Amino acid sequence: MDYQVSKLVACIDDDFRFTRECEPGMVIPHKGTVYRVRTVDLFRVRGVDKALTFLRFDEIHNPKYPSIVGPYEPVFDARSFLPLDDRRLDALRRHLAPVDRVPA
Repeated sequence: MDYQVSKLVACIDDDFRFTRECEPGMVIPHKGTVYRVRTVDLFRVRGVDKALTFLRFDEIHNPKYPSIVGPYEPVFDARSFLPLDDRRLDALRRHLAPVDRVPA
C-alpha cells in the first residue's frame, strides 16, 4: 500500500502487539478513527524477510520510551491502517460543503 506523509489513513485493526511492552498511558490509535500520517519508517523485523512499514500520526504524540536502539517514540504497524483515496474524499467534501444558492 502507498503510505505518505500528510495522507489520511483509517485504523482498521487496533490490536497492537508491542503496546504491552510500553509504559501505561501511551496513546494508541483506535479502530475506525482517521489519522494524518506524520512519519513513515521502514524497519526490519526478526522473522520477516522484508522491511515493514511503520507510521506515526499528527494526532498522536507520545514521549520517547526506552528501546534497544535508545529512546524512541513508538510507531504503529502500517498493516493496521488503510490509506484513504483523496479523489473519493474530495467528492465527499464537495457533497458535504455548503452551497451558496442564488435566491429565485
